[in-house]
Amino acid sequence: MTEGTDATAVALLNVLVWGLLPLWATSGLADWWCHRRLRIEQTAGWPEPALHVAMLIELGAGVIGAALWRINAGVLLTLLVLCVLHEVTMVADLVYAERRRRIPAFEQWVHGVQHAMPWAAWVALAVIHQEQALAMLGLGVASAGWRYTLRAEPLPVTAWLLIAGVGLVLVGAFIAELARGVRGVKQVR
Repeated sequence: MTEGTDATAVALLNVLVWGLLPLWATSGLADWWCHRRLRIEQTAGWPEPALHVAMLIELGAGVIGAALWRINAGVLLTLLVLCVLHEVTMVADLVYAERRRRIPAFEQWVHGVQHAMPWAAWVALAVIHQEQALAMLGLGVASAGWRYTLRAEPLPVTAWLLIAGVGLVLVGAFIAELARGVRGVKQVR
């Protein structure tokens, strides 16, 4: 499942695909459920769901990129930028939401899980590809690779089916949330 046969790399990649990805999807759906139950379209309007869609795009691009490209310094840097961008968007989302609605304890816990997932995935990839992570920082003995090239050994079809399924479910849920926000009964200033 990974380029190379290192058992740790294979195990970490399996944790990423079969552990962290489903956990991220589950936390995303739990967050959507909280929003639906709290009727955020009536308290926060469309801007909050728009921020949720932005975060989904940021992380979705990272998931697809990590699954498609050979991981090197350039890809790790791109994924790091996406993690930081997601972090900035998450802060904007929370600042916007807390001024307009109640954020219950369960939703806050879900946000904690969502906050940790991109960083855990990035660290796992950096461990799997530690020579390139070090090279990205100008450390180690390997030369940093900055070109985007397809993986030498593609992920299995089952992994791509999981990625596609997670993507479709989350995109559908959060686009529906955005549509409810646009149609919202109360438009928020």
